[in-house]
Amino acid sequence: MNSILKKLITILIAVFFITDLHSQDILQIFDKDTRKPIAGVSFTYENQKGQSDKEGKISLKIVEKGVLEITHIGYAMLLISHSELQTVLQRGWVELQPANEILLSPVSVYALKGKAAKENMKLSNGEWIQHDAGQVLQQIPGFSAMRKSGDFGFDPVFRGFKLDQLNIVTNGGLTNLAACPNRMDPPTSQVLVSQVERVEVFKGPHNFRYGPATGAVINFKTQEPEFTHQPKPFGRINGGYETNGAILRTEGVMGIRTNNMQLAATGSYSKGHDYKDGNDSIIPARFGRGSIGIQTDFKIRQKNLLSIAATRSFASKVDFPTLPMDLITDNSWMIQGEYKSKNISKKITEWNTQLYTSFVDHLMGNNYRQEAGKSADAETAVNTKTIGMRTEMVLKTQLSELIFGLDTKHEEEDGNRVRSNIRMGPMKGKTIIDTVWQDSRITRGGAFAEWHYQLQQYKLAASGRLDVVQGTAENPSSKFKALYANMQATDVNPSMSIGISRQWAGNWHTGLWLGRGVRSASIPERFINSLQIGIDPYEMLGNPQLKPEANHQADLIFGYKTQKTSVQWNGFASMVTNYISAVKTTIPPRFGAPGVRQYINLDKALLYGFEFSWMQQWLPELMQQFTAAYTYGKNNDNGEPLPQIAPFDLRYSLEARLWNNSLLPYAQIRWVAKQGRVATDFGEAATPEFTNVNIGVKSEPVKNLQLTASVNNVFNRAYREHLSRFIRPTLPLNNPGRSLVIMASYSF
Repeated sequence: MNSILKKLITILIAVFFITDLHSQDILQIFDKDTRKPIAGVSFTYENQKGQSDKEGKISLKIVEKGVLEITHIGYAMLLISHSELQTVLQRGWVELQPANEILLSPVSVYALKGKAAKENMKLSNGEWIQHDAGQVLQQIPGFSAMRKSGDFGFDPVFRGFKLDQLNIVTNGGLTNLAACPNRMDPPTSQVLVSQVERVEVFKGPHNFRYGPATGAVINFKTQEPEFTHQPKPFGRINGGYETNGAILRTEGVMGIRTNNMQLAATGSYSKGHDYKDGNDSIIPARFGRGSIGIQTDFKIRQKNLLSIAATRSFASKVDFPTLPMDLITDNSWMIQGEYKSKNISKKITEWNTQLYTSFVDHLMGNNYRQEAGKSADAETAVNTKTIGMRTEMVLKTQLSELIFGLDTKHEEEDGNRVRSNIRMGPMKGKTIIDTVWQDSRITRGGAFAEWHYQLQQYKLAASGRLDVVQGTAENPSSKFKALYANMQATDVNPSMSIGISRQWAGNWHTGLWLGRGVRSASIPERFINSLQIGIDPYEMLGNPQLKPEANHQADLIFGYKTQKTSVQWNGFASMVTNYISAVKTTIPPRFGAPGVRQYINLDKALLYGFEFSWMQQWLPELMQQFTAAYTYGKNNDNGEPLPQIAPFDLRYSLEARLWNNSLLPYAQIRWVAKQGRVATDFGEAATPEFTNVNIGVKSEPVKNLQLTASVNNVFNRAYREHLSRFIRPTLPLNNPGRSLVIMASYSF
């Protein structure tokens, strides 16, 4: 009897342990991008805690209720409700989003043409074919652009911050310096969109990894190389045509991949003519734009990567009807080398070093203008040069990440303006030669650090940098020498930011960031030599003794995200001290201008506003998106509105996915409010409200072939963006009227 009882007890114990063992479910955790298992992931499930093994696996005992919380410093937190957990366990795996797609700082979270919401806006074929990165940025709420040409040189503005208040880089380092005093060639115009994979927009003074930040840092990321066991060619070709303006666009990539090398060549060409606005007025908009580039990547000992890229972009015969001159030719070179080392030790996960340089030769003049409108024959040849370097190291532990490094950048600008055959006045028949940039130089050296820490459902972030900036003019004009005894200035600029974000149960997240970003005055602000470069016809005079501009800003984020819905509101408030602006003076103009403005520091300027986005997978076949953006700007010195502040902007889009995603019709509606808050001192004009509607359809009839047809400005409305200039007082630079657009893309 005792032996039978012992056997029965043994069986019951075995059954208990077997049952208990089978109640332990195994869940494997993968990286969403690489599909590799993630070791060291922390999880909490009721009273169960632990970490994933080297195969990314965790073991769970299912309970009646509870939320599974999965965290890792390198990835976005994942919360799985009790109702969802059973389905996930049956599948056996989950994916985590990499850290560059989570809110470690206020990063733009906007979809592009109906795609799923991501902090990193990924580009598709429709954007690759665009010739201007500033045009691409306008698809993000909060962005607008200063427009001086019909279809060229879109100079971005974000939250009222513009020009050098925006830090625009490629791959975190490479940048291009505008040669034209009127920024016919803003840095975004030199970015080769055909090479760009995604755009990162770091809002406000909260990310100093890629240089000084006051208004925003815009980082264009090029495509990462791929390697194959056997040699494999790859490529794509895009082509498109717009009826209004007869705009032809082409773009292509051709390359080969091997086990340890990738070689790719890119090229693009766009050409357009005058277009009609909604009133059938002819807008001068001729342009020609092209680019060629080559990039080679070498994989060294599996862990290291050497990349070398060189691109040349060129433009010719571009109409700028709102400016005194047109672009005759523009030739730019950008060269970048980068060496990446990964997994150096258990804690040192990356060490990246970049070297880059860029050159711009820019020629503009009034050669193509009608003789009746000329007061003189004018031509300006200018050039710029940029040389830079940056190195950074990334240290990671289970709960923290530290990024630190050094960078330096040297900028030079020079050139002359020649006005000959003056038609009237005391200078009739004479020639005037002005030094535009006065052979100016700015050199910056900086040290930066960025730290992230995971504390359960909280993420903490801190960022800072210290810059030493020196500016000088090697060949100042006599006018400058008379006004300023000292052409040199040295600034020491400390910048810092702290932030905290929290993931709440129920898929809510919140975040608060406080930052102070400092930038020194640019070459135009310091050394421009009496040229008409503002929104009014006054000559602008630089000031080498400008104090650094400092933006003190708070960003507050509320967000909600499920599998089918994403909602986010980002509010900001900014107080800018030593705000750099320009005021009228009694200094006599040199030629043909009503007066002279001089750059000065205002005491304070105030900006505040918000961006809102809501995306929903309405039905399995329908996705809708609603966005809004608003900015308020005020000059606290005189109580006037700040100039060039875009009005309230609402957008709605609806996209369907039919026939197994092979047919995607869409509609886009944009409503922009009246902007009546204008800077009267600058002669800024109010703009009325407008509504614009675009419709289109995308299709993939066969594998790797994508077709798009759309109608932009369906109702042929005549409207002007607030930041666009006037051709003449009676003719604004309106956007194009109705236009049919067709595009085709093939890849292999």
